[in-house]
Amino acid sequence: MPTEASASLSGGAAAAARLSIAFLINPISGGGVGKRVFNQLPEIMDSFGFRPDDWRAELTEASRLEAQTDSLLASAHKVIAVGGDGTIGFVLNRLRGRDLHDTEIGLIPLGTGNDLGRALGIFRIYNERGLLACVKRLLKAQCVRFDLWDLNGKLTMASYVSIGMDAAVLHDFDLARKAGKIPTGSLFNKLFYVKAFMRRSSQRISGKCTLVMRTSKGEESVELDASICCVIGNINSYAAGARVFPSARFDDRALEIAVFDKLWKFSLLVGITRALPRFAKVMGRHIRLYRADSLEIRGGAGEFCQVDGEDITGFLKESGRLEIKPSRQVQLLDLRRAFFSLF
Repeated sequence: MPTEASASLSGGAAAAARLSIAFLINPISGGGVGKRVFNQLPEIMDSFGFRPDDWRAELTEASRLEAQTDSLLASAHKVIAVGGDGTIGFVLNRLRGRDLHDTEIGLIPLGTGNDLGRALGIFRIYNERGLLACVKRLLKAQCVRFDLWDLNGKLTMASYVSIGMDAAVLHDFDLARKAGKIPTGSLFNKLFYVKAFMRRSSQRISGKCTLVMRTSKGEESVELDASICCVIGNINSYAAGARVFPSARFDDRALEIAVFDKLWKFSLLVGITRALPRFAKVMGRHIRLYRADSLEIRGGAGEFCQVDGEDITGFLKESGRLEIKPSRQVQLLDLRRAFFSLF
C-alpha cells in the first residue's frame, strides 16, 4: 500500500525540482479501479528504476481539483490522467489556459467510453496487456500534436460535442450516477446506457435550433429541428469506439459533423462500426456529413448537450448558444505505432 510519502512529493526543496512524471487518478473511475491503480503504481515505478522523488501520484480531490491539477501540470514533464474521458478532459481544460507548451499529456483509460484512449491506441494496450504494459509504453511513447477547441470561451473540447438524443442518455446516466443509483462496475454502466437509450429513443431536437458552419468558402447553415442528434467530432472514435468519422484527424484544425435524422441510421452506425469500422463509409451515404473550421449552434437552450462524455445541458441552457472555435495544440502521448518490446 502506498503512503503519502511514497506516492507523492512533499517539502519545498523536493517540490522545486521538476518531476519526470505525475499521475492524476480519479479513484471512482472504472467502478473503483482508480484506487487499485494508485496502490499498484509504487511497485510498477520502482520496477522501472524510478526513485520516489522522481514521480508523483495523487487521487483527485473535488474540493481542490483545479489547484491540484495546475500544480501537477507545472511540476511534471509528463502528466498522466487516469480515469475516463471526463478526467482527461479536465486536465486538458486546465492545460489550455497555461503557458506550458513542453508538458506532455497521457492517459490510462478507465472510463466507460474511453474514446480519446481509443483514438490514441492506449485503450487497446491497457485492455489487452494491462496496467504494467500501458505504463511502460507511456514512458517510452512519442508525442503528437493534438487540437483543442474552445466552447463559448469557457469550456474545452478534446474529442466531441453532441446535442440531442445521445446527450439525453448521458444526462440520465449522470443524474443516476450522482444519486448512487448505478451499482459499481462498468457492466452496470453499460446496462444503464442500454436502458436509457431505449427510454430516450423517441427524443428529438425540438424548437428552433440552427447549426452554422464556417469554412474558407464561407458559411453554411443547417436546421437541426426534429433531428435525432448532431455529433461534432475531433477524433475518429465516439460512444465507446463507434466510427462516425473514420477518417477524422485530431491535428488538422478541422471539425467533422454528422446530423442524424432517423434512429435506425444512428443505431446501425454506432452499433456496427465498433466491430466493422469500414461500415461507416456505407452509412456515410445516408447521413448528413459536414466539415468546418469553426461552428455555432444557435438556439437549443432547452436541448440536451454533452462534451467529451460530460453533461453540459445546464451550460447550454444558460448560454442559449454554443460556439466552437480553434484553441491551441497540445502534446499527447501516442501509442498507435509503438513497436518497441513490451518486456
